[in-house]
Amino acid sequence: MRARARRRGPRTAGPSLTGLLAGVAVGILAIVLLLQHATFFEVGRFVLFTALGVALPGFALWRLIGSYSRNLVEDLAGGFAVGTAGQILVYLAAASIGQQAWSWVWGPVVLVLSFIDSDVRARVWRRVAQPLRPLQAWLFALSTTVVVLIVYRRGPGQFLPAYTDPLRSYPDLAFQQAVAASAKYDVPIATLWLGGEPMKYHSFYHQATAATAWATRIDLTDLIHSLTWLPLFLAGCGLIFALASRFAPTAETGATWAGPLAVLVAGLGGAIQPLAHAGFGGVSTAVAAYLSPTQNLGVMIAMALCVVAVDLLRAEPPRSRWVLLILLALVASGAKSTILPLLGFGFAFAFVHAGMVRRSNRTALLGGLLAFVLFIAALLTIFGGSTWGTEIKPFKTFSQLSSYSPLATLLSWGLAACGMWFLGRKWRDVGTAFLMGFAVAGLAGTLLTSQSGISQMYFLRTAFPVAAVLACVGLANLVGKLGDRRGVVLVGVAGALGLVGLAAARSQAASVQGVLRPWLYALAVLLLVGVVVGIGWKAFRRPGNVGIAMVAAAVAACMIGAVLVPLQAFVSDSASNLVYAKVSRGGATAAEAGAAMWLRKNTQPGDLIATNAHCIIQSGNVCDSRHFWLAALSERPILVEGWSYSNQANRIALETDSNPSLIPYWDSGKLATNDTAFKSPSADIIQRLRNAGVRYLYADHRAGAVSSKLGSFVSIRHATLDVTIYEIK
Repeated sequence: MRARARRRGPRTAGPSLTGLLAGVAVGILAIVLLLQHATFFEVGRFVLFTALGVALPGFALWRLIGSYSRNLVEDLAGGFAVGTAGQILVYLAAASIGQQAWSWVWGPVVLVLSFIDSDVRARVWRRVAQPLRPLQAWLFALSTTVVVLIVYRRGPGQFLPAYTDPLRSYPDLAFQQAVAASAKYDVPIATLWLGGEPMKYHSFYHQATAATAWATRIDLTDLIHSLTWLPLFLAGCGLIFALASRFAPTAETGATWAGPLAVLVAGLGGAIQPLAHAGFGGVSTAVAAYLSPTQNLGVMIAMALCVVAVDLLRAEPPRSRWVLLILLALVASGAKSTILPLLGFGFAFAFVHAGMVRRSNRTALLGGLLAFVLFIAALLTIFGGSTWGTEIKPFKTFSQLSSYSPLATLLSWGLAACGMWFLGRKWRDVGTAFLMGFAVAGLAGTLLTSQSGISQMYFLRTAFPVAAVLACVGLANLVGKLGDRRGVVLVGVAGALGLVGLAAARSQAASVQGVLRPWLYALAVLLLVGVVVGIGWKAFRRPGNVGIAMVAAAVAACMIGAVLVPLQAFVSDSASNLVYAKVSRGGATAAEAGAAMWLRKNTQPGDLIATNAHCIIQSGNVCDSRHFWLAALSERPILVEGWSYSNQANRIALETDSNPSLIPYWDSGKLATNDTAFKSPSADIIQRLRNAGVRYLYADHRAGAVSSKLGSFVSIRHATLDVTIYEIK
């Protein structure tokens, strides 16, 4: 009987079957979503490469170097981050000697080596030490599923299929594809849409995508628009969960919900939205997960850095984790420019904290020096000393966020992360100080700098997952004071009532002018939820102080209530417009896209092309020059396509305090020669283009009239309803 009782005791190693089923459910959902806009064989090749070429080799390195084996969620997410970092660095090295098509070989080599040596095999392929509890696994699967479905609904579900409808597009995705096209062939990357001139940009996502394209032979359009976003986002969610688990272990608090809630809050929260017709800025990960691939990669790398940094600051063995920190920091330098400054501030806070409690601050000092040195090196090499239009302008963010008052905006953000105020004894942890520095730096970067398009918001978007973790840990600490492991019920009920109450308040505010009354409605709802749930908690004779129960319920209502509008965006376009990007004009027709792909198949890399298409929208003399799709689809340099998002455009815009997408092209003579070839061709004009290295002319009939005489000077190679392609011989 005793032996039987022991067999029925709690598991101490290895994942549970129900936990694995939760992971399988998320995996099936991911495959189904990928299949919506890619063929079965493309998805098969992509999944095979992602698993065997990136995730499992990274998993092996994560465990071998970092000696990790806590749970599969953490190990797979951390492994994918390390594998992606390894793939980027290998690709950069391989591309520098012209062997980028073989950069995938490193993954299988690592996998083979992880099986050959018995000691390595035992360290890499061992069972996990702290498997997720079934409830925890399913809560994590549920929160991840909710966030992923909303990202899909307002991402691929809204913008795909790509390059078929000129009225349904997003110019930045074509820009990302054009940079990835350059990453396939150019070292360093070039501005393909502007004659292939040198470009200084955080391009590591594009190198990773180019590596995937070479390994799988999948078109960049499908990779960027349909496939790569999902594993990056899932890994980011897993690392947010892993970070939260370091501060809210279930064995101490029973807070199985803290990690899953952190994923939900980081994914969809960030701002209380009491106004019916205006938002307070999207700061959650879901806002940029699809439309900003560099941010999607950046969040994953940033969360992996935080996990490793916290473990190092806590002096947890082994010291070899420094290798992981250095590897991830190297990739962070070119993944997203916002990461290293936040990492440096995190270590600075940890340094001060360690000094105040009279503990060794050597790790914090070395970490801070690493972040500082890599940031300076990246600024000089990767970015060429350019800030891409970022300048110090304190509090201009508030004026850029429409007419919101600073107080209302800060209140909106503060309530969404108000759990941070209840960290209690967690402040004694150097890891908490590190995360607080990371989060504070993100807010400071957003408030003290400015950039066109409010791109300074990426400081806060990079830091907000960390703020969400701290907020959920603080809420778990507050609920833990009640002394009842059923605190998840209080959090769930308060959150649900907060969502319902704030929805009703926003509905009532629809016909109200101004900001004050909607805010009063929202605050009254949150206060009422706290009182009702707190009294209900004691009415059911649950332990703990009624005041603490009320405060905990109000905090839960604030944090979960902040996800209301993003949740509504799943079915409501009006709610979506307050948070997510809108569909815009300026895309390609199927015929235009087909002609551009004809160029890719029938020309050589480096063949220069001229086109008469420069503006996605033109009104009088004002041209929105975010025209990138010809370079993206042809994968060839264009003499002058658009000129936005180039280093020169950003410099001019910064000097003239203007929008870089709307400034005129600075080389008017070059543009005039280019356009005259299509409007009034002559032997002299064609010769000028020939001397400039132009081999093909892409005449877009939707972009303007094309002279019938052009065929007298050049040869027609391809013609469709919208486009005629000529060759200069």
